[in-house]
Amino acid sequence: MNDITIVGAGHAGLAASVCLQKYNIEHCVLERGQVGESWRSQRWNNFYMNTPNWTLNLPGKPYGGNDPDGFMAKSDFVKYLSNYAHDQDIPIKENIEVTHAKFLDKHWHLRTNDGPSRTRALLVATSTYQHPHIPACSNLASTAILSLNAANYRTPDALPPGKILVVGSAQSGMQIVDDLLYAGRDVILSTGKTGRVPRRYRDRDLNYWYDKIGLMDRRAGDLQDPRQRWSGQPQISGWNGGHTVSLQKFHRNGVRLLGRYAGFDEGIMHFRQDLRENMDAADRHSKKFCRTIDNYIKAENLEFPPDTGDDPIHDPIKDLNVIPEPNQISPTDEGISTIIWATGFRFDYSWIEANAFDKYGYPNTIRGEASIPGLYFLGMNYLHTRKSGIVYGITDDAKHVAARIRDYLKTD
Repeated sequence: MNDITIVGAGHAGLAASVCLQKYNIEHCVLERGQVGESWRSQRWNNFYMNTPNWTLNLPGKPYGGNDPDGFMAKSDFVKYLSNYAHDQDIPIKENIEVTHAKFLDKHWHLRTNDGPSRTRALLVATSTYQHPHIPACSNLASTAILSLNAANYRTPDALPPGKILVVGSAQSGMQIVDDLLYAGRDVILSTGKTGRVPRRYRDRDLNYWYDKIGLMDRRAGDLQDPRQRWSGQPQISGWNGGHTVSLQKFHRNGVRLLGRYAGFDEGIMHFRQDLRENMDAADRHSKKFCRTIDNYIKAENLEFPPDTGDDPIHDPIKDLNVIPEPNQISPTDEGISTIIWATGFRFDYSWIEANAFDKYGYPNTIRGEASIPGLYFLGMNYLHTRKSGIVYGITDDAKHVAARIRDYLKTD
């Protein structure tokens, strides 16, 4: 029996293991697939990290390459995690899925595809974005259209001939449209109300500014709605060296833009007529972000190069009335062969039998420590701050949680 079992061998689970080793705490990491499984099986081939390399700072291994402002390809990041697991001698058991966990008689009892096991403490490091979410109004059973979610999409040439409808305009949807456009595919995009930001502003990456103006350190209590903890992220891309993406760019490059998808009925797809509102909301978000940076620079009496502007292809469209906005289309008449649902991911902790979750099913913790004895979480959005869900924020959180586990095991 281990002192603690970690579920998940992504960056959070690996970071936790390294920090636990510092205290000589016996543990193992259970992974349903291989190290970095979500990166292997739930990302398309041309996916790139959206955060620059300088933000990669796993415990004991900050980024040491020669391209700190670059962005890692999916395959390189998987290699980065695998090498880290090997170099740190992390005790991982792959292809073991935990299907149930319950605290009983001072131990956590686990049910896995490899049989039952017990552990004194349980650390869940399965991230916030676990399963692709497909809206209830997505039923296309009566059509011959290929329907994929963002986690299933791999390459443009794997899709059948014809137009491709991408539903969702947050990070995944925008990046998939970019991928399809680069391959010369004919794309229709159903938009939502998602902000956008410039990839770089005043000679720095947006993540540099997120850090400086305090957005990386925002707490869950600072949000207007607790559901914002897992809402769609602003439109941006790390592909091809990292660049700005926008609805304006897509429109000017031939993408047909529509409002939010509203349902399918008798061979007709329905959309809200909110495209212009969605484009305006994205632009307002970008302007507010840039103004906040300007104000920060002025207040701190700092010197940075002036804004030279982004590519004009992202400029606002002066007259949005030039963009037709139908409330319905016929996929057959349009020649749509494929729909890709880039409508977000959801978490699922229903396998943990414990009163440790809020009304949305999200873990209730104090920086990763639940009220249930011996239960911990790591790698979640806003576990402590906004950066808790990305590699950039994992080291401090992992050190804190490991110390709390050490204290628990001493008193248990």
